[in-house]
Amino acid sequence: MDNHNEIAVMEDQQYSPQQITLDDNLFNKCYRLAQVMASGKCTIPKHLQGSEGDCFAVIGQALRWGMDPFAVAQKTHLVSGTLGYEAQLVIAVINNRAPISDRIKFEYFGDWSKVKSKEDKSDDVGVICRATVIGDDEPTELSLTMAQVGTVRNSPLWAADPRQQLAYLAAKRFSRLHFPDVIMGVYTPDELADRGNEAPRNITPSAKNAGASALLDRVKPKQATAEAPVIEYYDTSELLGTIEQITDVKQIGPIGQEIKAMVENEAINIKSEDVDELRQALADQKQSIILADEYDNIMKHVKACESLDDVERMRGLIDDKKQDFDEGDIKMLNDTLDVVAEDIGAKG
Repeated sequence: MDNHNEIAVMEDQQYSPQQITLDDNLFNKCYRLAQVMASGKCTIPKHLQGSEGDCFAVIGQALRWGMDPFAVAQKTHLVSGTLGYEAQLVIAVINNRAPISDRIKFEYFGDWSKVKSKEDKSDDVGVICRATVIGDDEPTELSLTMAQVGTVRNSPLWAADPRQQLAYLAAKRFSRLHFPDVIMGVYTPDELADRGNEAPRNITPSAKNAGASALLDRVKPKQATAEAPVIEYYDTSELLGTIEQITDVKQIGPIGQEIKAMVENEAINIKSEDVDELRQALADQKQSIILADEYDNIMKHVKACESLDDVERMRGLIDDKKQDFDEGDIKMLNDTLDVVAEDIGAKG
């Protein structure tokens, strides 16, 4: 059986942790798939590339949820050495696996126009997350305000789209409170970051010093000892995905400012090549949005032509835009213009 068929068969059912670890046949299938997944480049995020063990863990989690392992992998992030799962994935899992009769729904309240920054702490602006448990007459709800958000708001969308981010956070807390058995204790990047960076302490009692060796130890000069910190690079894959979803030029500026703040923040270790990639992606997306708006504007004027002279002027404008638009867009504009010209000619 090839890997594609194996994935399809494995997705058709849910598995328990005991099955995955104790069933030799299933374990071997997962391991082979982990080898294939770890060899990927564009199909999985950087932190999973070359790591069969981490890929195996993601596959196991995906099978427990009955989901495509590669789709789950794309929704993971590495935060301080711990694997986190995106809020979108958590919501998808609850909608598909939790014992609810409808999907999770959100209701916003308060004056969102006064939310001007990612540090906003308004206690009268928020969201209600609700879903109806099977067998219940009324939906179960969780209310969350901006004042209840923790100190960690790493995503640039806290500045560009705080409504969405608050809804994501409410859904995560709702899921953890009411359906912990479904999400299996997974955490999202913000939740992991919010735990803090307190270093673990060694609580093992030290042996009592005795004899001559103890005396020598006590008279030795004290020397500071510290382990070199493990360098964790900021994973930019989620931010790149966010940039690709931007549809309004107004969102470009705030996200650009967030990228700048990340670079200037010494607590965030981000590779220079990743910064360049983010800035280029932001510039490309801005240009794409501008071109899309320009295309819509030209199409609007094409359809508004009232004379053959108007048609010829638009034809010249479209020809001038051949270097900006792709071939399909140019063809669509010209085809529409031909139809408009025929209608004008038919009217005499």
